[in-house]
Amino acid sequence: MPRNFVVNRRSLLLGTSALSLTGLLAACGGGNGGNTTSAESASALGVGEDIAKLVSINPKKREELKEGGEVKIPLAEIGPDFSPYNNNGNSVETQTAVSSFNTAARSGLWKYDFEGKTSINPDFCESFETKMEDGKQVHRIKLNPKAKFNDGTPIDIEVLKVTAKVLSGENEKYNIVDPGAFKYMDTIEQDGDAIKVTMKQPFYPVDQVFWQFLHPALEDVETFNNGFVDKPRPEWAAGPFIVDEWNSSEKRLTVKRNDKWWGETPVLERVIFRQMEASAARAAFKNGEIDAVAANTLTAYKDVEGTADTEVRRGQRLFSGGINMSSGRIDLPLRKAIMASLDRKALAEIRFNGLNWSEELPGSMMLMPFSEYYEDNFSKVKDKWGEASKILEEAGYKKEGDFYKKDGKNAKFSVTTFGDDPVGAAMSQTLVQQMKSAGIECVIDNQPDANFADVMGNNKFDMTFSGYSVGPDATVVASQYYLSSNNPEGIGDKDIDKMIAEMSVIEDAKERNAKCNEIERAHLEKYASLSTFFNGPSIAVVKSSLANYGPALFGSFDSRPSRWIELGWTK
Repeated sequence: MPRNFVVNRRSLLLGTSALSLTGLLAACGGGNGGNTTSAESASALGVGEDIAKLVSINPKKREELKEGGEVKIPLAEIGPDFSPYNNNGNSVETQTAVSSFNTAARSGLWKYDFEGKTSINPDFCESFETKMEDGKQVHRIKLNPKAKFNDGTPIDIEVLKVTAKVLSGENEKYNIVDPGAFKYMDTIEQDGDAIKVTMKQPFYPVDQVFWQFLHPALEDVETFNNGFVDKPRPEWAAGPFIVDEWNSSEKRLTVKRNDKWWGETPVLERVIFRQMEASAARAAFKNGEIDAVAANTLTAYKDVEGTADTEVRRGQRLFSGGINMSSGRIDLPLRKAIMASLDRKALAEIRFNGLNWSEELPGSMMLMPFSEYYEDNFSKVKDKWGEASKILEEAGYKKEGDFYKKDGKNAKFSVTTFGDDPVGAAMSQTLVQQMKSAGIECVIDNQPDANFADVMGNNKFDMTFSGYSVGPDATVVASQYYLSSNNPEGIGDKDIDKMIAEMSVIEDAKERNAKCNEIERAHLEKYASLSTFFNGPSIAVVKSSLANYGPALFGSFDSRPSRWIELGWTK
């Protein structure tokens, strides 16, 4: 299927390929599916089931691994903007690569385990405490005094102040993605050996507090917005690896062990990322030029099936995929008519054709069906729209021939796809037929993978098969998707914004996530811009001796960058 637009638990991201096996709220593409005829079949899990069954990384301890060596990984895109902080560079594929050399920018104070539970990241944080004092939520943070950016700048209170200032959203000149907790920070001051952060109002979950750090150089607006274009900027980074080479003509990024890193030394000497179209990546994998490849579709799996000294690793993809429509290019009545006309089950069946995978149709962009907080919000809303014909006729459209028309123009839109996988083509063609049956004209706009960031980041589409990676809590993504000032086209209103403000101060996670579901239903009913019809498996074909790599649920490289340290080859 074509790649999907996905949002990270903290940032709007894009992408698919091998490392998107990892998931966690980042924007990505639909990905390449996989026929798993020779792999274990599986199905999505429900509430209370053991989700650890869907982690498949060939786990090994350091003493079982060879010291040194390199791993070569394909990515559907790398750059051209390497910013970990703003919309221009917010691609899940690029940011996965960035996570290898800039842990400070990708997880900050925190790290996730495979089940989605957070803990402090000792590389940057010695302790984190939260209390209510005089009616104010107060966080006390003890930073690791060893933590420094590669140019020697200490990660201290000044870094926290700059980070909060830039990412707060108060200065609209900064092209930030989502202010999140930074919007609610009031004062940051030294308090003995701790840094005291006082909030304007409570904000939950607290693991959104300083999930990334900015180098002070990024306080300059022009540098923040454009300083990473074709420049990885290793001097402003901090992580276990450091950039060794960026070859912009060959789209190859090489990182090596960072001798400035104060934490545990990586097992590997270097990691090499190469931008490759999906079919080219599979050919390279079969020729031994790269060490892992995504195989989430029948075409992809069959192409690499039987490659010597490799194995299939299968797990649950933390992803909610469906359609993403542009409000600026498709009017509201037509969006609702499209939603009402979708045969989601038929599209999902194409998506999983040839896979040993089964799941119920999902109904939330924010949470996985195995989450205790999950609700099927799409099903609860769809009946309220009514038939497509009724929606269009009430909006002034009239049926003329095969299609409805208004002001002499057909009810028409294009679906933009990326890459060359036949699954994407089949889904697009099916969508065309579904829409024609409803009197809506749909045409296909196929783009190469390399255009993904430009098309999605600049809203150059009517509709895409899109989705978002999914995290363990819906709080931040409810704001990212549905707050009118946060989503790319400002879709929303004051009533929904008020609901989001009320939601963010609810301490109880169950109650807060219930409010998130209420927000999603309200936005879907009123604006009809996002829908979901699949979650799907995460399948990789990997060289058998590669350890600590593969589908990892919430413990992705992006959300737990320390996993780069553990990646290596078995003895």
